[in-house]
Amino acid sequence: MTTAAPYAVTDAAGLPETVLPEDLVARLPDASSVAPAPWHTKCHVASWLHPVDADALDLFPDAIRPANLSVVAWALVRYDDTPVGPYSEIAATLLPDDGVGHIPFIVVDSLTSIVGGRANWLLPKALADFTWSDDHGSVTIRPVAPADPAWSAAVTVTPAGEPTPLTIPSQLRQVSTDGNVGGCEGSMAGSMRSASIVVAATATGPLAALLRSGRYDGTVLSDSEFTCGPLT
Repeated sequence: MTTAAPYAVTDAAGLPETVLPEDLVARLPDASSVAPAPWHTKCHVASWLHPVDADALDLFPDAIRPANLSVVAWALVRYDDTPVGPYSEIAATLLPDDGVGHIPFIVVDSLTSIVGGRANWLLPKALADFTWSDDHGSVTIRPVAPADPAWSAAVTVTPAGEPTPLTIPSQLRQVSTDGNVGGCEGSMAGSMRSASIVVAATATGPLAALLRSGRYDGTVLSDSEFTCGPLT
């Protein structure tokens, strides 16, 4: 017996860089075959943040657009264990002053993860290629579908310092293409170290407002466990 997924894969609202072409949609697994929320996962996460210009407010859907915006937080993730198997991911979370984030851009290298993210949480996952170094200290990411607007990112992560146990709660608001708003909560626990993160990036579309080259003071969470509840 199959269970109807909360959303269709085309319901998730995101940047143009996440709009799925019809030929990719036709290749995706049926949403009823993908594990429903909550998901319990094991992963390694590198994260960094930086301020954004006021124009980045336009990247929020109208239904949840705040009066102001503080920063964008980036997360580069290698999932070792999930309900849909291992995969890589990079995501940008817009963080208003109330601390409830919104993800307008997220890409993965797994078709089943695309379906799971979109059907469970309205996360606008698109398909990208992740080429990791042997030690997983650096990665080059390029879009697969959609390929336009074009973008690319090379990220190098250098951890430093002693690890510290840490638990981080998270809250998200996501929006469907017809304006329905849903919220979800999550929690990540792992061993955190500080890190120097160097990003070399290009973007020709709206993603350029968020994806910036530079060196950032960030963090690395190793051997982490992440749980994400359902969208309500």
